[in-house]
Amino acid sequence: MIIFHDRNFVEIGGFQFRFVQELNPERDNTGQIKQFMPQSNYEHSSTSKLNIHGGGPFCKFSISSKWAGYSGVYALFSDEELLYIGECIDLYKRYYMGYGNISPRNCFQGGQSTNCKINAMVLDQYLNGKKVSLYFYETGEYKRVESTLLSKLNPQYNGTGFRVTRSSQPLSSDKMFKNNIQTTSHLSSERVGMATDKGTVGMNFREYWNRIISTFRGAKIELHTLPKSNAREPLWFAVYEIDGHLYVDNAKENSPSSKISCHRRLNYTEFEKMYPIYLKRKAGYAVSAEAMATSRNQVYWYAIMNHCDL
Repeated sequence: MIIFHDRNFVEIGGFQFRFVQELNPERDNTGQIKQFMPQSNYEHSSTSKLNIHGGGPFCKFSISSKWAGYSGVYALFSDEELLYIGECIDLYKRYYMGYGNISPRNCFQGGQSTNCKINAMVLDQYLNGKKVSLYFYETGEYKRVESTLLSKLNPQYNGTGFRVTRSSQPLSSDKMFKNNIQTTSHLSSERVGMATDKGTVGMNFREYWNRIISTFRGAKIELHTLPKSNAREPLWFAVYEIDGHLYVDNAKENSPSSKISCHRRLNYTEFEKMYPIYLKRKAGYAVSAEAMATSRNQVYWYAIMNHCDL
C-alpha cells in the first residue's frame, strides 16, 4: 500500500504523493527546540477547560509559501512510518496558520484540538531524535481520497481518541517557565539560568549588556518595534551608544517613526529587570502589565534584545 520510489515521491494506496519538506521546529541559538505554552494568553483561560490535546508544550514550524492555494491530501511520515493523513483546501494555511503555530484559543474546548495534536506529535518526534516529513497529493477530490486512504491504512495519529504521550507529564505554564529561566530571585544578582538538555547553564547579564553596547557602538541603527497584534503598526526608532551608555530617539530614515519628545537613556539596571520579561514574552506568555510596570521603554527593549539575538 505504501511504496517509496525515492525521497521525492511515495505511492500511498495507488496515489502518488510529492515530497514537500521536513517540518523543522524553530530552534534557539544553542540548537534546542523552542517550546511554547500559549494557553496563558487566552483571555478566558481561567474559566475554560483545556481540550484533550491542549496541555502542551508546543513548537513552531512552517512550510514554504509556494504551497499557498494548493488543495489536496497530505501525509506525514517519520522515516517511512505513516503517522497521519489529512485533507486541506490550502496546504500552506493548514501548516503555517494551523498546525505550525498554535493559537491560545485552540488549546481549549471548542478550539481546533487537531492542531494541538499534530503540533505535539511533531514536537514529540523531534524530541525523540526523529524527523517528520510532509508529502502531498494535489486533487480537487481531497475528501474522497482522504476517506479512501483512511479506511485502508488507519494511521496511528488519525482519530479523536489518540493522545500524544511522553515519558513525563506536560508541564504547566508556571513549571514550563521555571524550567526555561531562573530569574535573579533564584541566582546571584547578575545571573539568569537557561534550561538546556545538558542542565541549567548560567548566563551573565553583564555579558549580554556588553553585547548590546558593542552592537551600537560607533553607529546609529534604526529598528522597529515588535507588536504582538497585527492591528498595531510597527514604529521605527534609532538606537546609539555614547560613552558606554545606550540611547533611543526618533527615526530619521524610516517611517512611521516613534514619537519620543526627548532622547531616552536606557541603563543597565533597567535591562537587568527587562531581560527576564523579554524571555517570557518570547516563550508566548502575556507580560504587558508586568513590562509596563517595570519600564516605559519596554517596546524599545524588546526590539533591541531581538536585534542582538539575546
